[in-house]
Amino acid sequence: MSFYSSSQVKTLYVDPKSFIDGSRAVFELEGHHLAYLPNMRLLNVGVFGTAAPYNDLIGANAIIERVTLYDGKTKLSESQKYGLYRGFVLHNQRNSAAQSVAAQRNLNKIGFQRDTTSYKLQYDLVAIDSNTARDTTNGANVELRQVLPMLNAVSHLPSDLFPNLRLEVVFNTSAASSVYNTDTNAINGQQIPLLAVDILDDKSVVDKMNKGLAKGINWLEVEHDQVLMPVTEAAGGAGDQGLEQSKSFKLDGFRNKRVERLLMIKEMSDITKYIDTNVVQGFGRYSSIAFFQGKYQYRMNGKNILPDEGIVGDAERLAYMVDTYGDSFAYPGSNSNDIASADVVVDTSGDGNKISGQLDYTGVYLGDHVKDLQIEIKRTGLHDGRAFKAETSAVNLHFFGEVAKGLVLNKKGGYMIAYL
Repeated sequence: MSFYSSSQVKTLYVDPKSFIDGSRAVFELEGHHLAYLPNMRLLNVGVFGTAAPYNDLIGANAIIERVTLYDGKTKLSESQKYGLYRGFVLHNQRNSAAQSVAAQRNLNKIGFQRDTTSYKLQYDLVAIDSNTARDTTNGANVELRQVLPMLNAVSHLPSDLFPNLRLEVVFNTSAASSVYNTDTNAINGQQIPLLAVDILDDKSVVDKMNKGLAKGINWLEVEHDQVLMPVTEAAGGAGDQGLEQSKSFKLDGFRNKRVERLLMIKEMSDITKYIDTNVVQGFGRYSSIAFFQGKYQYRMNGKNILPDEGIVGDAERLAYMVDTYGDSFAYPGSNSNDIASADVVVDTSGDGNKISGQLDYTGVYLGDHVKDLQIEIKRTGLHDGRAFKAETSAVNLHFFGEVAKGLVLNKKGGYMIAYL
């Protein structure tokens, strides 16, 4: 809108009303401003204690567990399982944007270019690391519209309608959160985060914008459900070699809701397996690991969503994901359990095999109200000497669904939020 380039918009930098280092920050937006714009930014997301690289996939975002926007006691929008979903969002873009823009904002190492000597793909920009002191360390900044879908649906947040806006951010800076690429690197504390918000105090402009809210607001909230793929019969032993495991799961978290796109992310249930001798392997716990010869079929309201056996191959799975969600910076072996990537890709540890099969996302389109939703998953076991066995270990299956929600104004000057 034109007012973004005018003097009508002013930017405020809001300190947290309460802040517990490594645990939580709460930001309260004062109601005496007429309206807040939805382009909110969370700044100073980082830690200090060691001069070291952040997580390769999500960078300094690894310290965040959950982000929630409230109006008083009413939850407006929320990002659950923040690190896993943030990893997908950062993967879900073109290679050039991932390397040149996202990597600089998030302090991660995504996007690849060809090395002129080895001709392998690698991240080849100067890394932006943390530092040893709070005032000298580097932190990420988060565009909150990327993680709180409601903010993409509104032109503004008028204080008359939302008088008690509050942003809550839950942090985790423990070694288990894989903030650094090595879990022995000391974390002495985190930066004190800031919330950057743009305000409008011109009553004539706000009154005109308020007329657009009278029609209501619709958006797709990203909600989460989770099931467990159990360990195979022989727990990765010789008896699992070539043996297909088949499991069916019922996803009750989306029942009686209209779901558009549905994303699946696979996380090793034992997160210690992402670390070998204190070094995080590849993208670590925020990746989505690939099964060997994985097959996926979705059944909604008594009908199969996909034809025949469903999604049965690595290339087909990647095609479904791109058709459903758009661009990704996929590289050779990114979604395959049985392709050695070291000859074509180099990660920051120097071994491309460590990032093989770590960006295996599955996306499908549902586009209907869910009465019953089931998924059948098959994987084939392998027996070898590796400790990291996505094909036989217990795996958390995380599902992120776009759920239709709406905000409707009432005659008393308030509003109601409901599922559509």
